[in-house]
Amino acid sequence: MMGRSMVTPFRVLEHTADVGFEAFGRSREEAFANAARALMHLIVEPETLKERESAEIRVEGSTPPDLLVNWLSEILYLHETERLLFRDFEIHHLDEHSILATGRGEKFDPARHRIKLQVKAITYHQLGLEPTAEGWRAQVYVDL
Repeated sequence: MMGRSMVTPFRVLEHTADVGFEAFGRSREEAFANAARALMHLIVEPETLKERESAEIRVEGSTPPDLLVNWLSEILYLHETERLLFRDFEIHHLDEHSILATGRGEKFDPARHRIKLQVKAITYHQLGLEPTAEGWRAQVYVDL
């Protein structure tokens, strides 16, 4: 049997591959819209976007926080699959389990849009959705 070496064979280095944001609103609708704006702000400079196209976004969730994750995940899905970048959002209907909204923006144009972060997923890590004295606060972390 070989003697024990004092050299450690490896060590795990932790790396934080996520970023979070808080979004606020006087109403839950406004907090959801601002959370979507915050997500887009992580991905691209919203000022570079024009409202040339719109997409209906309809999502369901078992709880309001689950609905928030599904809402943002659907926006990310539209970005990944249809190359859509949204400048603004209008919430038409929001209840405990469903949301119907319109996102306005345009398709990714590499000549005009610089992707800041490649967001891979919306997470449940430290997820928060709560009323405040001023209205509503959402806290979301995304995987990069």
